[in-house]
Amino acid sequence: MNLIKILIVEDDRTQNDVLSNFLRKEGHTVLSAYTLHEAEALFDPSVSLIILDVMLPDGSGLDFLRSIRYVSNVPVIVLTALADDYTKLHTFGLKADEYVDKPVSPLVMTKRVNAFVERIYGSRNVFRIRGFTFDFNKYSVTDQSGAEIKLTYKEMAIIKFLYDNNGNAVTRESVISNVWGCDYSYAERAIDTHIKNIRKKLDPDLIITVKGIGYRLNL
Repeated sequence: MNLIKILIVEDDRTQNDVLSNFLRKEGHTVLSAYTLHEAEALFDPSVSLIILDVMLPDGSGLDFLRSIRYVSNVPVIVLTALADDYTKLHTFGLKADEYVDKPVSPLVMTKRVNAFVERIYGSRNVFRIRGFTFDFNKYSVTDQSGAEIKLTYKEMAIIKFLYDNNGNAVTRESVISNVWGCDYSYAERAIDTHIKNIRKKLDPDLIITVKGIGYRLNL
């Protein structure tokens, strides 16, 4: 199962804390926000899923959804006691991904979240890192707004190899062997340029240089 960072925005502390604990036991990283202000402070590109209540003490969760849609296409599950059709239609109009009616048990919600995560991120050919979505079925990269970023085939292959090693450090030689094959003399000169270009196009901290070893992906 893919493990991701989840932001729960729910003002009921008991419900928030219980669901957070269930999801952490599954292996997910969980951030808890109890107000709109806290949600705005905690959200960043590393968040891969938001579970969002509508009625918050300092505003509407839908205002938060509207604001993040200007900058991110992160999946959002709306969890609320407001079950009328108008709210549901308005929520989907703001590009929420799912709508779950309260009350719902934390166990059932955890199973729904795991199923949702597997559906969205389950394939190792599609994954999200530091706000970027990598789709190796299409060989495309999109940022958090959904805009496509052009990477070369070799740049994509380097990222995929590092990702398949689960963030562990790998040697330069293993990257060259897996990405370039037998063309070692050229790759020895080219690999640093490709790594530099990936950092420039995406994130300076996406690929970490491990002194004396090689590289690792900063998951």
